[in-house]
Amino acid sequence: MAGGGILLSIIASGWSAARISRPIEELSFAAQDVAAGNWERKVHADSGNKDEVSQLVASFNQMTDELLRQRDRALQAERVAAWRELARRLAHELKNPMFPLQITIENLMKARQQNSPEFDEIFAESTSTLLAELSNLKKIVGRFSDFSKMPVPQWQRVNMNHMLEEIARLFTPQLASAAKPIKMETRLTSGDPNVSGDPELLRRALENLVLNAIDAMPDGGTLRMTTSASGQNVAIEISDTGAGFNEEEASRLFTPYYTTKQHGTGLGLAIVQSVISDHGARISVSSRPGEGTTFRMEFQRKPAKQTSDAAMGKA
Repeated sequence: MAGGGILLSIIASGWSAARISRPIEELSFAAQDVAAGNWERKVHADSGNKDEVSQLVASFNQMTDELLRQRDRALQAERVAAWRELARRLAHELKNPMFPLQITIENLMKARQQNSPEFDEIFAESTSTLLAELSNLKKIVGRFSDFSKMPVPQWQRVNMNHMLEEIARLFTPQLASAAKPIKMETRLTSGDPNVSGDPELLRRALENLVLNAIDAMPDGGTLRMTTSASGQNVAIEISDTGAGFNEEEASRLFTPYYTTKQHGTGLGLAIVQSVISDHGARISVSSRPGEGTTFRMEFQRKPAKQTSDAAMGKA
């Protein structure tokens, strides 16, 4: 009987130790995940227990919940700040064409009131100026509208290899026949290149990146589009051999209304980032002065924002 009691005691002790060590071990792994940025990590424990370990697990899960809430609040604050900056920049952009519009109209009215003998000539010149500035206004407002009213993605299966091939066919003839030709290269994965997304929005984003790459190479060069697949991830890279950007410029490329182009609106890359983000993907840029620029997009085959099996089953 004594031996049986000892055995039961050993078994009970082992069970108790395992009951404590398992959640502690899971907590250790979870802490590493949180430190790596996975704030959605949760630790599971016996809800019926009220011991110190269970309380520790509950506190850990409360901590990660609070981290997520803080992140969401920070993101919301960033969005508000971004829209305030966007409104400020839009007002500034609108003032540029508005001033010559006002001056031109005032000069035209003055010439009419004075019955100027050169009125016809002044009218023709003023009309040309008005049309040019109105065209600028239309572009500014149009790009802002595109940025602020991005449509909700219409999900379906998208073969990224096929999409890049179509884009290459579209641009290659004009690039090859230019005075300073640009060579178009594609390097496509032999793995599964399919993602869930909106083909129209994705194509629009990719073509925007291609146009940026072309603008970066006025003296010619090489434009390369690649796809790669690993596990549940598909990556796309669009690279150019243009002038490149310094670190400060590269860090601001996705900022609305920031542009390094003389006649750019600064919304093209902001729209690209919005499209990629709406697909649950991420976009990054690497660049060095004199070495060109690479934009990299990383997609999950089933992003968190769209998990419907039916959507993936569309042709």
